[in-house]
Amino acid sequence: MIALAAVAAAGLLAAHPEARSEWWYYTGHLRRAGHELGFELTFFRFRLPDGEDLDAAHFAVTDVAGNRFVFDEKLHRPFPGIAAASPSRLDVYTEDWFAREEHGAHHLAARSFAAAIDLRLEPAAPLVENGEGGISRKGAGPDEYSHYVTIPRLRVTGTEWDGASRAAVTCEAWFDHEWGPGGLSPDLAGWDWFACQLSDGGELMLYRLRLRGGADSPFSSGTWIPPDGGPRHLGSQDFGVIATGRWASPKSGATYPSGWRISVPALGVQLSVAPKLADQELVTSRSTRVTYWEGACAVAGTAQGRAVSGNAYVELTGYAGRDLPSPR
Repeated sequence: MIALAAVAAAGLLAAHPEARSEWWYYTGHLRRAGHELGFELTFFRFRLPDGEDLDAAHFAVTDVAGNRFVFDEKLHRPFPGIAAASPSRLDVYTEDWFAREEHGAHHLAARSFAAAIDLRLEPAAPLVENGEGGISRKGAGPDEYSHYVTIPRLRVTGTEWDGASRAAVTCEAWFDHEWGPGGLSPDLAGWDWFACQLSDGGELMLYRLRLRGGADSPFSSGTWIPPDGGPRHLGSQDFGVIATGRWASPKSGATYPSGWRISVPALGVQLSVAPKLADQELVTSRSTRVTYWEGACAVAGTAQGRAVSGNAYVELTGYAGRDLPSPR
């Protein structure tokens, strides 16, 4: 297990009250007695124009074999016992949904009408600072950036409830924490974000920022983490993402890419990414009021001359309109 003590001491997982936008983001691929599941649990903190905060949370579970995707959402003003985020340690909650550091691990819990998780996540890889010096730029403006840190692989044990029964699960998860001014360029239409965990122990994070005219923003970026070395920052010129299919949402009417080819030529990376379920769309009308696709995916291809497989989570924003959350 990778110790969290130094990370916690640096204040990288705790809340940053001075930031106008902040989120804590977990995804994972659960295994439950032969069933394959994906989960997402995200906590948001936004600073409003009146100087007060607004706390939101999204929870989603993908049941691959059952062809079922369920999600729930919460929204509150911060208040003790209702919603809060600690500025001294990882401890963020909204009602009975929470993520907190306990004895060197992350403890997550969330429950909706049709799914619940109670998980312990032990870091299996060091924390990575994305961007140049941990600053992830999203545009040229003075507020168009964020601080962005990742723990790209955590080993998970715990339980999952599917609405009828509770069972033990194991999995690997991904954790992101991002905070900053939250500014977005008016030319930005949305982004396609990828978090890939490969079978050889490597990881790849990419975000492709899409401009309104359809071109990729030069501020698109990523991080390559080889299985046997330190992270490498990737600029927009270093990688390519091509959609291989489309999916039309019956709920929102939006059309999303569905399937991708990712290439990082200098690293010998060629990956195919495919959704494990077509419909993994969240229409969050009761919280952030953003409609986006966030889903469990499978990965296959080559990396540095080796055949690899793996799992991924992909986030697609802006396809149902320009109302975007704060950028990654």
